[in-house]
Amino acid sequence: MNYSEIKKLRQQYKISQIKLSKMSGYSPATISNWELGKTIPSSEDISVLFSALQKSINLIESNTFDVRKKRIAISTVSKKGTPAPIHTAKDYVSRLQNRRDIGKTDYVKTLSNIYQSAQNPVALNAPKTLALFSGCGGMSLGFAAKGYNLIGHVEIEPSVNAIYADNFPNSKLLEKNICLIKDEDLKKWKEEYGSIDVIIGGPPCQGFSLAGKRDPNDIRNQLYKYYVHIVSILRPKVFVMENVRLLTSMKTPDGTLFIENILSAFQKEGYTITKKEINTYEYGVPQSRERIILVGVRNDINQGNFVFPHPTHYIGQHNQTSIKSNYKQALTFRDATHDLPYLESGESSSDPLHWSVVHPEHVIKWLKNVPEGCSAHENKDPSLRPPSGFNTTYKRIMWDEPCSTISTNFSMISGCRNVHPTATRALTIREAARVQSFPDEFIFKGNWGNIRKAIGNAVPPLFAKKLAEEIFNQLLLEDD
Repeated sequence: MNYSEIKKLRQQYKISQIKLSKMSGYSPATISNWELGKTIPSSEDISVLFSALQKSINLIESNTFDVRKKRIAISTVSKKGTPAPIHTAKDYVSRLQNRRDIGKTDYVKTLSNIYQSAQNPVALNAPKTLALFSGCGGMSLGFAAKGYNLIGHVEIEPSVNAIYADNFPNSKLLEKNICLIKDEDLKKWKEEYGSIDVIIGGPPCQGFSLAGKRDPNDIRNQLYKYYVHIVSILRPKVFVMENVRLLTSMKTPDGTLFIENILSAFQKEGYTITKKEINTYEYGVPQSRERIILVGVRNDINQGNFVFPHPTHYIGQHNQTSIKSNYKQALTFRDATHDLPYLESGESSSDPLHWSVVHPEHVIKWLKNVPEGCSAHENKDPSLRPPSGFNTTYKRIMWDEPCSTISTNFSMISGCRNVHPTATRALTIREAARVQSFPDEFIFKGNWGNIRKAIGNAVPPLFAKKLAEEIFNQLLLEDD
């Protein structure tokens, strides 16, 4: 099959280019270029396009299942309790509108303030900062919002470099591949920029994550050595390294812990390291996202060891007489998204990032009566259970709990805890961006797949800002 056949099918069933873009994950510009013959899609691209078209065509031809008229299970009890009665979609929309006051509306404003702060002109004495493995700029946005001067970044992926450039136009792409940076390059950077105050970044985590194969020989596990070498030459006052929490248990082929090798490498270069395992919900991000953060301080800086910011949010009950009496209740998926329009599978809104992919009819049937917090694998009727997978797949998240970890596959309804609490669809790009604490003003461009990957790999800017504030106050704030 070639693209002319794809185009013929699209036109025959009156499926627009925009609709095909949303179903397949390719950008409208890419679809248009293929239509005009300016570029030629690969066989893999053709396969993805045909699969997306076929799903839509099957729904059109069968005309037997309209997701917008489906019955929706709404549960106001715990995931182990008995679900509330079944309601129609119309009932649910009305109920959602009536409950919008429950969401903390200042969350979106908080994110907007982060973006606006990052746009302010930097002060002359602002800490000069380099971002390694910068991604699309989640950590960078948090540091920029605190007033750090982002002078340059290193990132190998072109699609996220394009996003970074739109949001941080004053930061120079110093090199794409960190492995190709030579000592001569580092010396030139020092001549051009002078002393570097801070280096931030997180080497790719797939070699350590449960989402990957956790292969000790994965070459990505060695990328931290390039980070260490750059620190050893540029000698910043402070560096920040972020990675998945499971880095702490990953071992090298000879049986030693990777984290010990990393700590030892930085310590040999004259840095005191503070290590902290955190969950981002503890810092006001509406997402349970466990990470390990290393903050290294150059040994000649007199302030001593860095003290991580204290958590500000909690889940569940707590002792009011304890230090937690000053904590706030953790933000939830509802807090992050309650103002967004209700969508079902295949529907869209005026927000270009808030639209749903088209899910297969049989998957919608599996999930349509599953209450929030539960999986289709738990259905009493065996015919409505997925044939494979775990109870964490085909699973709805909870309205009033922090969202599960946003990964790069958050739009896959079969993924781990990717299903909306009540609508029968996976999360939209806007919902995932909100949960990751990206402001609505943050510019995402490129094909949909690359945007999802950029969001899923990012450090939540809201957490990064709080970390940046503490680093500034403890280590970089100069006395008058």
